[in-house]
Amino acid sequence: MWILTALCDGWMIPPERDLSFSVFSQFHANPMKNKHLVLLFLATLLVGLAVRRAPWRDSTFFQTNLLKLNSAEIQQVQITLPEQQTLFLLRGDTSWSVEQAERSVAVPSAEVLPMLEALADMRSIRIVKTRRPDTLGFTPGKAIQVSITLSDARQEVLSLGWETLENAQPTTFVHLPQHEGIYLVNNHLRNLFTKKLSDFRNSTIARFSPNEVLRFEVSGKALDTLAFQKNDSSDVWESERVSHIIPDESVQIWLTKIARIHGLRFADLFDDSHINETTHAQIRLQLKNQPEPLVLRIYYFQWPVTLEKQSRNPEANSFVIHSSQNPTNYFELTDTSLLRQICQPF
Repeated sequence: MWILTALCDGWMIPPERDLSFSVFSQFHANPMKNKHLVLLFLATLLVGLAVRRAPWRDSTFFQTNLLKLNSAEIQQVQITLPEQQTLFLLRGDTSWSVEQAERSVAVPSAEVLPMLEALADMRSIRIVKTRRPDTLGFTPGKAIQVSITLSDARQEVLSLGWETLENAQPTTFVHLPQHEGIYLVNNHLRNLFTKKLSDFRNSTIARFSPNEVLRFEVSGKALDTLAFQKNDSSDVWESERVSHIIPDESVQIWLTKIARIHGLRFADLFDDSHINETTHAQIRLQLKNQPEPLVLRIYYFQWPVTLEKQSRNPEANSFVIHSSQNPTNYFELTDTSLLRQICQPF
């Protein structure tokens, strides 16, 4: 202790002098200064003990981009979630396609871009040393497996564990088998990669505002054709075929019902090879500043009974609805009350 104090004070002790006497003399010569040195020593000792016992002593700070790639290099991404078939993201010439369970859907690049950027910008905060990776979410029933194929055929594989907070910032535990390490990385990533095919499909049936409609027509094999155009001066809708008018309020209520159709399930089992025979009704809406009308077509759902066995009583059938705004998808329409309201208005 005396030697440490002497060195801190910068003493120069000649060889011929008694060391113990010099230290003792200097210590008593300036008691306030030495009191401060003792306190400093005790504080240093406490900090050292705290560092040795700190929970993050098993972690090593390592801040860098873990995957040496950019998003333009990524050609394919495979995502495997617990109890779910692998989802494939495949780059095409102008867009991406998503495949799962032998089904495929084309998606705009913008819908895939957030995942690509997250992979390219995956920046580690520190290396995590643990003998219990299962406590971090790395078990077969919890981890999200991601495999990346690059344009040069190189592959990167990683697993996403639990999400947590580090200094109040969102982070995720990531395991890179090729690097033989577990890292804590920036951002919450599990929700971004928790995807299935339906998440990439366009579920929009009709997107329009009722007050944008200038003209409408409702027709069908068992329906009387209705064709009306709005008269702005009298605020009524006039029939184009017979002398008949409808108040604007009634038409707006009907159009609102159509605009609010949403949340329907995809009708992937519908066979569109016989749409001419299975058509039930058609609704055409001419919108302001739109050269092409919005067309909604409603079909009898041919599966699981054959067309020959189907009853032409709408109450005995299920239906699908198709929209010109979403031409690649069909939707189940099982609410027969709603069906009557939109196909037989007024």
